[in-house]
Amino acid sequence: MDRWQAIRAFVTVAEAESFAEGARLLHMSARAVTRAVAALEETIGTRFFVRTTRSVKLTESGSRYFDDCRRILSDIVDGEAAAAGSLAKPSGRLAVTASALFGQMCVLPIMTEYLDAHPTMSGRALFLDRP
Repeated sequence: MDRWQAIRAFVTVAEAESFAEGARLLHMSARAVTRAVAALEETIGTRFFVRTTRSVKLTESGSRYFDDCRRILSDIVDGEAAAAGSLAKPSGRLAVTASALFGQMCVLPIMTEYLDAHPTMSGRALFLDRP
């Protein structure tokens, strides 16, 4: 398991306060989640949790690491959303104003084609013959 997934497992376990619940939320086995968190603890050189048979609580260093990891994971999600935004489908409202004849002959066919191609868009056209 790579470090990113181990951090994700750690954050999920900390939020759920349970290895079993964290594993269920991640759709992984409890053993795999436990191993990932243990490997992360070994790599960093500190214990993140006080484990008992009934509960899992963060240590002081685990709490600090949890805050940092949660921020980092949030930044990753925001970065992915921003990257996907460059390929996202347009949405919103397209408003066009033109002279009546030019609007009907040139703008309207282009606008309807565009709105057909992008169903999440809505359109408004105002065609007037006045200055």
